[in-house]
Amino acid sequence: MLRLVAAADASDASSATPGLTDTERAVYGPASVEELREFLSVWAGDRLGSPIAEVLFRAGRIDVVWGVELADGRAVVIKIHRSPVDTDALKVTHEAQRVLAAAGFPSAAPLIEPDQHGGHVLTAEPLIVGRAPDGPDPASRLLLADGMAGHIHLLRDQVSIIRRAGPGPSWCRYQNGPWPIPHDTLVDFGATRPGYEWLDDFGQRGADQILHNRDANRVVVGHADWYAGNTAAARGQLVGTFDWELLAETEAVIAGFAASCYASSSTGSGGLSSPHEVAAFMRDYDIARGHPLSPREQRTAAAAAAWIAAFNARWQVGLIPHGISDEATIARARDLGEEFLALAW
Repeated sequence: MLRLVAAADASDASSATPGLTDTERAVYGPASVEELREFLSVWAGDRLGSPIAEVLFRAGRIDVVWGVELADGRAVVIKIHRSPVDTDALKVTHEAQRVLAAAGFPSAAPLIEPDQHGGHVLTAEPLIVGRAPDGPDPASRLLLADGMAGHIHLLRDQVSIIRRAGPGPSWCRYQNGPWPIPHDTLVDFGATRPGYEWLDDFGQRGADQILHNRDANRVVVGHADWYAGNTAAARGQLVGTFDWELLAETEAVIAGFAASCYASSSTGSGGLSSPHEVAAFMRDYDIARGHPLSPREQRTAAAAAAWIAAFNARWQVGLIPHGISDEATIARARDLGEEFLALAW
């Protein structure tokens, strides 16, 4: 099984791009592109058995992601993970990927366990270039819903993986609401910006609605960042999934998180779902899993989608001091919050 990377990733940051990207500087530190390439090439030669011959693309919004061709002809993705790195979480994620790949699900089997090198944690897996599905398209939406239901089903009996998977990355951590510690120091969730008190209230209501309705005795495990940009399709089939991070949660919460952003691309901040689009994804999810979520599970999933809308709005508020916030994302939470929380399908 090969890892697929959306074509948009390849065009977003190529080997011809001068200088390090913001992500590369934040994760690797001050250096030149040539120095970073040498670092990765030495690591690849030592750990993968062959140095880098050609850089195919550079990408990544949280971690450094390079698609490369090695001197022995293999095409792989190498990732430098942003610190701090939970290596135990990475290891259990790799275990899940191998279970899925062995079952025929389109998930790459990692080439190496998380590896410490030069003060960084690196991983690698096979690469194939593909195209992300058009998330808003009804056929693509059903494909994404089916892929989510499929991998949750395949991992449902993996008790050890579920037990070890953990609460997922920051955008999944609603439990100590309304906001978690953000995954990037660029934003500050510690203080409420004047005029946005309503957003704290919305985020807390979403978290409370999840906690009130979720069935803590029915925890499963799924992809914590499931959206179009992290998948690839061909001939009407899902043929690749990547950027795996695991989330141990109830099925309704995991599905609700995915419903909130399933149409997003891999390179932009757009694609967040409206309440109507959340309901459409969840109807497709009911079809894919073979039976509908219960009314209580629907309230849980609706709250999960609402909390993601709130989280993304809070992120944009955190970007206001940097002059790069997206008002449309903030307005979506402000104007449609009640509709998110009351969703049923």
